[in-house]
Amino acid sequence: MRLSYGRNRLKSVWVPLVGSLAAVLVVMGLGWAVWHLYFSPQVSRVDPAVLSELRAIGQVVGEDSIVGHQWENNYVEMNDLVIYLDGNAKEDVVTEAAHRLKQRGWHASRRESSEIWLESARWPYALVTVEQLEDTHMSSELREQVISTGLPMSNMAYIGVQP
Repeated sequence: MRLSYGRNRLKSVWVPLVGSLAAVLVVMGLGWAVWHLYFSPQVSRVDPAVLSELRAIGQVVGEDSIVGHQWENNYVEMNDLVIYLDGNAKEDVVTEAAHRLKQRGWHASRRESSEIWLESARWPYALVTVEQLEDTHMSSELREQVISTGLPMSNMAYIGVQP
């Protein structure tokens, strides 16, 4: 008789204790999730399919990316590609790169003397710029990649893309 009374008493203490502990863990987990969703950095990245499409217009001789602060807790990753356009470029490399991208559904939204800004209906959030390689300010690492190829820089286009 005494043994059964002890078990019941143990159950009456143990079950609420386990239930309280589970409730505390659930609240802590939810708190962590809310903290993570609202306060962790949000990084916008370019869709990998966009990068694949850009790479397909020629031979990639250099590639770099950098994450920059946009505002508050938001960051954006910007990608830079140097593309070698083989020797049959009919016009200057900027126009040729834009022409090759136009065949893939991109259209020029703005043209300046040495660069073209392109947009695509398929990827409305990607902004692409194509510039002459000589007119850009590349990172030293990217410049080393390009120079090490030994290919003529006059046939290379610098492509910047951001989401």
